[in-house]
Amino acid sequence: MITKNQRVHWGVHAVQLKSGRILASVNADKFFVPASNTKLFSTAFALTALGPQHRFTTRVLAASAMEPNGTISGDLVLYGGGDPSLSARRYPYDREKPFEEDLLLPLREMARQLKDKGVRHITGRILGDDTAQDYDPIPSGWSADDGLFEYGAPVSALTFNDNVFGLTLSQKGITLNPAIEYFTLLNQVGSLPDKPRRIRIDRQPGSRTVELNGNLPPEAKEYSNDLAVDDPALFAAVAFRQVLSEEGIRVDGRAEARHVMPASLESFELARRESPALPDLLKVVDKVSQNLHAELVLRAARQKMPFSDFLKLAGIDEKEVNFEDGSGMSRLNLVTPKAVVQLLRFIEQQGQLDLFRDFLPVGAEDGTLRNRFDKSTKAKAIRGKTGSLSHVSALGGYAESRRFGTIAFQIVANNYNAPSQEVRTAIDRIALALLK
Repeated sequence: MITKNQRVHWGVHAVQLKSGRILASVNADKFFVPASNTKLFSTAFALTALGPQHRFTTRVLAASAMEPNGTISGDLVLYGGGDPSLSARRYPYDREKPFEEDLLLPLREMARQLKDKGVRHITGRILGDDTAQDYDPIPSGWSADDGLFEYGAPVSALTFNDNVFGLTLSQKGITLNPAIEYFTLLNQVGSLPDKPRRIRIDRQPGSRTVELNGNLPPEAKEYSNDLAVDDPALFAAVAFRQVLSEEGIRVDGRAEARHVMPASLESFELARRESPALPDLLKVVDKVSQNLHAELVLRAARQKMPFSDFLKLAGIDEKEVNFEDGSGMSRLNLVTPKAVVQLLRFIEQQGQLDLFRDFLPVGAEDGTLRNRFDKSTKAKAIRGKTGSLSHVSALGGYAESRRFGTIAFQIVANNYNAPSQEVRTAIDRIALALLK
């Protein structure tokens, strides 16, 4: 008996990596919704298709060269290359201080490149261009209300600040970070001392009006949340226009998004920013379970290799998987525990075990496993990717056993109505048992 709740649908598969010996197997051929265990596939696929040296590039383009007086006649284009790192996030992964304080830093660095070249005036618009990838902001199987919050931020080849902004509500009012004039805020929150603190946020799909309702008592602590934007390319363009102005570059036109590829791309490159190497990006995807980044690396990988070819290379039957996204947010995803373990074995066969294992959270130490395993010191022998949706919990990765060496495993629970903490605790106990 794994838990007291008899209605849990369990899947377990654990294999000794060296020999392929099956150490434990329960419903290993059955389909399960994997949640964020999907990221094991998207990151392995990206590593295979793109290679560990791959970097993403964001460019600033114009249709004509700068004039002697520092003027750019026409539009300035911020051309997204699918870079998930166009933010103030610190690389390599820093669990204690993940972001620099100035969230506008990457845009400011590109603006200063322009300034150093003598650009002083732009007569046209600032265009946020995300045409490097198909414009498909919401993957299949995501819920309509996911797009309001950070975990459901829309996907775009031009991504800035993870396509989110921080909102803080206090008795002094509302503050935004970064402070970009993008959304209309409608604050209808009361301040009644005899009612509890309760804040509700709403934004209709496609709308740029954020409504706040509820109550914030006078002595209550402030309310903070990270909210997704509606149009990432437009948000980036608005932010870039603001930064250009702050850096002393005059812009006559407004900020707009460009989702349809022009007949010819602007040919004069004025500034660029390259991402860190791919392994640094994939570590963030798996350590903190970053949904948007997983979608972006999946889309980049698909531009290089069909996913079906990757599955064939990994020795996985296409019939054992069904993926509609790269993050695991989609409830249409299905995979067998046996397929997950085969993926983990393929990584070792490719000679990338040490590199890939380094992407994964360390048990009871960092990432999404930081507060798991009751802080057991033995858990440091486990590197695993978590997965969590309503009625879904999963853990897949590697365990270092004294008896069996490295073990590749997946443990997954679906369709339960027990408290999630109870199910996660059971998963942790199974994983720790593999170490014996």
